[in-house]
Amino acid sequence: MGKNKDFSKVYSFSRLNKFGKCPMDYYFYYLDPEWKGYQKPKDYNTKGSAVHGAITLFYHLPPPERTFKNLKDLLYEAWFAETDLKRTPPLGELGGFNSLAHERKIYFDTLKALKNFFNLKDIEPPLFYLPTKDIKHSFSDYESMVQPIHEEVSISGKFDRIDKLPDGTLRIIDFKTSRNHQDRFQLDFYRILAELNFKLPVSKVSFYYLTEGQIVDFPVFNNDHQDFKDKILERAMIIKNTQEFTPKTSNLCRYCDFKEVCPIFNENAK
Repeated sequence: MGKNKDFSKVYSFSRLNKFGKCPMDYYFYYLDPEWKGYQKPKDYNTKGSAVHGAITLFYHLPPPERTFKNLKDLLYEAWFAETDLKRTPPLGELGGFNSLAHERKIYFDTLKALKNFFNLKDIEPPLFYLPTKDIKHSFSDYESMVQPIHEEVSISGKFDRIDKLPDGTLRIIDFKTSRNHQDRFQLDFYRILAELNFKLPVSKVSFYYLTEGQIVDFPVFNNDHQDFKDKILERAMIIKNTQEFTPKTSNLCRYCDFKEVCPIFNENAK
């Protein structure tokens, strides 16, 4: 797939969702070649990446080695900045931290989330799929999941973990470091992506809320694949045919990387 794949035609849930939240944010992130010049490291992104990376490495260990001590050591290995993969902790501004005390606090908050995960005692699940253990170069996970649903549109995404249940069906697990609202479209998107890739039905989707140490299972509806493909295609074609990517204000504006070039934000600032 690799070098010959046109990833401009590949849509993830996060890509579709970003357009729905703010078309201008979508434009800067996906279509503006200078977008990385505006992007700033965020402490919560470093935390989220580290949690997922440490848990992935944890499950790649043989079961007898899946101890909390090893998980704690793996957090240090997973604590890195995407802009400088060779940098070892502390990351400072590269990780979105304004001081050593700030980074230390977020690191210990992250460790607490991993402790909550470990206390769920999910040490030897019936693993079916894990992300690559090369957590610093994980684009291959996204690349390997690409599935065409139309000549102009494919879908892809990354799974945190997939189990195979005793009845032969799949359970999708998503590790969460915050309790954001989840919509039905996201659940259906990952269900169909898994079923297209693995040719097995998904019977359960579970979110592990690591800040609270809780597992929430969501029901899976056996919707027709073509019906949901049409919904994805409709959203993708709206994006593809958009000529003017107008900004949309919301509470998310405070976290936006592109405030300095956003006409609405600059007008409000005046």
